[in-house]
Amino acid sequence: MAKMVSTWRGLISAMLMVMTVSSVQAESLPQARWVGDVPIMPALTIEQGLGFAFDSPEGRIVMIYLTGDAAADDVMAYYDSALNPLGWTMQSASSWAREGESLAITRTTAGSVELWKLMIRPQ
Repeated sequence: MAKMVSTWRGLISAMLMVMTVSSVQAESLPQARWVGDVPIMPALTIEQGLGFAFDSPEGRIVMIYLTGDAAADDVMAYYDSALNPLGWTMQSASSWAREGESLAITRTTAGSVELWKLMIRPQ
């Protein structure tokens, strides 16, 4: 019994150490703003009241609205470089796919406000 408790303590200690190291590494990344597993371009601001996220039987659906003065080419270049290391594969100039999900980035307007819409949905 004592050996089992000692083994569990060792495992818990190792897990806490890994979590601490991972947390420190994530904080040191230049793109430290994320919504779930989606990085947010530093030049863009999340519009809190417009987006939503929920899980459906087919998979998750996430919609994020962003504002900012970033040029379209800069936004697409940022997301291409940020999403590729996360396992997303570019499907077109403004869409990516990963593990049964698609992520699309489009520019839209709400009234007189220009917005970027990031949408994740099942493929």
